[in-house]
Amino acid sequence: MYCVKCGVELMKGVRTCPLCGTAVYHPDIDETPEAPLYPRSDGREETVSPSGILFVLTFLFLIPVIVCFLVDLRMNGRVDWSGYVYCGMGVLYALLCLPFWFRRRSAVVFIPVSFAAILLGALYICLKTGGRWFLSFALPVGGTLMVIVETAYVLCRYTVGRYPHRYLYIFSGVFFALGGLCVLIEFLLCETFGLTFRWWSLFPLAALILLGILLLVIAISRPLRQSLYKRLFL
Repeated sequence: MYCVKCGVELMKGVRTCPLCGTAVYHPDIDETPEAPLYPRSDGREETVSPSGILFVLTFLFLIPVIVCFLVDLRMNGRVDWSGYVYCGMGVLYALLCLPFWFRRRSAVVFIPVSFAAILLGALYICLKTGGRWFLSFALPVGGTLMVIVETAYVLCRYTVGRYPHRYLYIFSGVFFALGGLCVLIEFLLCETFGLTFRWWSLFPLAALILLGILLLVIAISRPLRQSLYKRLFL
């Protein structure tokens, strides 16, 4: 079909000539508009339920547990080494899959849950091997690390707001706390296992304190922050 005024070839379904603007009309041809290139959206977003994927992952986690149980039962007649497999798979499942079963996932809740799963795994290993290091070493170290991580998350989540430089204060405090944790670990190792205190924890303590001081200086000095942002996009 062609324009009656300028003669340019017209696409099917157009109402006016794109060159001269003349209205396109032919009484003998029933023009039907072509289908759009893209389907129209009804405005509703498709949501994919994670339940199916979580069910498959749960089944995959159960496969090594069941296989190890059967092998251990066949070899030893009781649950012996397969308990370590149950413990490890349970901790991994709690860390990787458990939060996704809940519609409203809050790290404030699942950070302690994750550390609790790790500590329960450590308790099982301690009891299975007949050790006495859980209460004197694993529990205080794991509890202290959980408090550091939980506090850092809560501060980042609820206190930063429109002031991104507050992250520097928070992570500066995290570095200081991790340095103190290194000293605590060496002290508890010596107390629990009868080792000699050799002050190796001072090396990571010094490095972490220097990093914390660096972040603190950057957080306090606004010109320095602006210079780093312009030069390094930090």
